[in-house]
Amino acid sequence: MLPLLQDCWTRVQTQLRSRAGEAAFDAWLGALTPVGMERGTLFLEAPSRLGADRVRALFRPLLQELLSAELGTQVQVELQAREPNRFDQLEVSPQQPVVDDSNRTAWLVLSGLAKGRSLPGNRFFFHGPSGVGKTFLLRWWTAQSRVPVLWFCLPDLLAAFQRAHQEQRSQHLLEELLADRPLVLDELHRVAGKPKLQQFLVRVLQGRETLAQPTVLASRWHPQEIRELDPGLASMLVAGFVAAIDRPGPIGRLRYLRALEGVRSRNGRAAAVEALAARAAVGFPELRAAWAAARPGSPPPKYLELIDPQRRFTTQRDRVAQHFGIPAQDLVGKRQSRRLSRARKVLAKLCLDDGLSGSEIGRFLGGRTRAAVSYMARSLQEELAASAELRAELEGLL
Repeated sequence: MLPLLQDCWTRVQTQLRSRAGEAAFDAWLGALTPVGMERGTLFLEAPSRLGADRVRALFRPLLQELLSAELGTQVQVELQAREPNRFDQLEVSPQQPVVDDSNRTAWLVLSGLAKGRSLPGNRFFFHGPSGVGKTFLLRWWTAQSRVPVLWFCLPDLLAAFQRAHQEQRSQHLLEELLADRPLVLDELHRVAGKPKLQQFLVRVLQGRETLAQPTVLASRWHPQEIRELDPGLASMLVAGFVAAIDRPGPIGRLRYLRALEGVRSRNGRAAAVEALAARAAVGFPELRAAWAAARPGSPPPKYLELIDPQRRFTTQRDRVAQHFGIPAQDLVGKRQSRRLSRARKVLAKLCLDDGLSGSEIGRFLGGRTRAAVSYMARSLQEELAASAELRAELEGLL
């Protein structure tokens, strides 16, 4: 598709120059490049944000007319800026979200929350398929938030709720969730078929309606598509701000691939990167896998750093050691104490969440078995479910 769009763009240059005028063409239109077309929208890239804004305001109808006539079908035109300086600052797991039309609404809302702007309501629900960056976007927001954020994935909340229900202290868990601080509930679709937890969530959302701090929920499905959902809970979810996060479009994919590729994405490998962005209409994990498979030679150093098990283990080990105030070598040694035991459990869980296998973690953790690593992570989950104090102690680490 990309070669066809490039040929089409070349053929309309003469008409575009004639209709827009020499000066306007040289100033704004000549530097545009096509990057892909999806769902009847042709995406063009401008060298700068100013250029994208000017073309969008002054020449988009002309572009749509000429390109539709050339392609033989009605197309819409969307323009975005190249922002070249930003790509070199991103890594494989970008520190800043890759923003395009697929997630701009969610990003704008979360940016506003992070800056303390007044927004209508205090409940926000974001939904979209796996791999579109919902959790990453929420993690980015929590790092920007001026107020510490309370975060629960639904499986963890379920475990905490079941433990509190068994010990007849559900009110304590409710009070923890009703604290006037931002609350994130991730993977909310997993509440499907759990009526008692759904009723508990209704109480949580009702109690948080009057709070100043927001409640942010993320789900794979729209509230009306979650199966076996309590009607009252579904109604409350829909009553808040609801926005979809879709798979990245051509511009978003191109930005992400340029971040993976680094400087070469703008010289020797530019054509290959643009072609992959145009054809691979997938989520970020699949896009990264396609990039790695198509790339000749060894991945660049930053990529190796992010996927190398030893380096990932060392990074998490140092975080845990700093949090607990203990020497890093003691974490992987033979010494025993209650504090060391808990720190090792936290390290095991962090590494498992980071994609390391139990065998790899056990090898780096002083030769422990995969079963021991699994037990440590499971034991920590049980302790977290039982103790609000422990959840508060490990806040910002897990």
